[in-house]
Amino acid sequence: MPGVEPIFTRPRLRFARASTLVTVTLLLACSPATVGSGDAGVSADQACTDSAYAKCSRYQACSPIVIQLRYGDESTCEAAIKQNCVNAIAAPSSGSTPQNVEACAQAVPSWDCPDYLYTQNPPPACVQVTGSIPDGGGCSHPSQCQSGFCAIVPGDACGSCAPPPQPGDSCAQLTTCGQQLSCQTSTLTCAVFAGEGAACGSSQPCAAGLNCIGSTSTTPGSCQVSATVPNAPCPTGSAGCELFAGLVCNSSSMTCQSAQLVAPGQPCGDINHQTVSCQDDVKCLGESGSTPGTCEQLAAVGGTCDLVNGPACPTQTRCVLSGDAGASDGGTSGTCQYAGTSACP
Repeated sequence: MPGVEPIFTRPRLRFARASTLVTVTLLLACSPATVGSGDAGVSADQACTDSAYAKCSRYQACSPIVIQLRYGDESTCEAAIKQNCVNAIAAPSSGSTPQNVEACAQAVPSWDCPDYLYTQNPPPACVQVTGSIPDGGGCSHPSQCQSGFCAIVPGDACGSCAPPPQPGDSCAQLTTCGQQLSCQTSTLTCAVFAGEGAACGSSQPCAAGLNCIGSTSTTPGSCQVSATVPNAPCPTGSAGCELFAGLVCNSSSMTCQSAQLVAPGQPCGDINHQTVSCQDDVKCLGESGSTPGTCEQLAAVGGTCDLVNGPACPTQTRCVLSGDAGASDGGTSGTCQYAGTSACP
């Protein structure tokens, strides 16, 4: 596959101007000055290097805070995306090739920022590629499947090719809903993103730069535009501040202030009247109301993870449980692994 990013349910940036709003300095990755030319003879290593650089650079251009939220820093972003890309090309029956990976890398810089941050409306070169394995066959990458979707149960290394989920389908036993859909953690259902003024709620997230206002357990709310300018008012009942623009609402001044992200092991939650978030896409453990918590320590690639108790795995990897039975053996502890290159049963 061209390196499709996982879907997240955080609000997305409405425009690409956030570099002056982020309080944490991003590490600069050692990357090629330009991506390749799309030459038919490009190697898998070069194509995946180009793809990783293009994707992480696009994050940096659209919303620098996204790299911190999902990867911690740009060099980690590039390393993770490249490894997953190389493995996808090497997987049996994969439709992912150096040539189509390079073509997507060339298209990424023109991908609309609000869409790019959640893999919406990809350019043609970045649409999920397909392989030759029919539904029911074993897979570890979506690019191996004729359907372009590999259904993997959390904790398992391999899954089965299947039709892509549709909005409203359950994702309780899936690691992803596929390209352009989000698995809503509150309802464990796959969903599309609603536009401005559309109905929203626990099973219907809002799209770029929007927050759901007025929803209850019985009544849908409405997607409204979040503030993207520092010091903009964010009164109770408003759409608040856009995190991907590097802003959070200060509950004392009721204005949008620069977001703060902290490393695993650091205090998080409600601190000095505004939310402090964790980088690396980890949980804030122990947070309750105005009581701060602590950012979960992230497991290393190849390190021990636990699906229930943590620690979680880095972005682009999965917690694969011990034993051939995978998640069916009843255990919750495993190791953090990239999707592999071996044939799946």
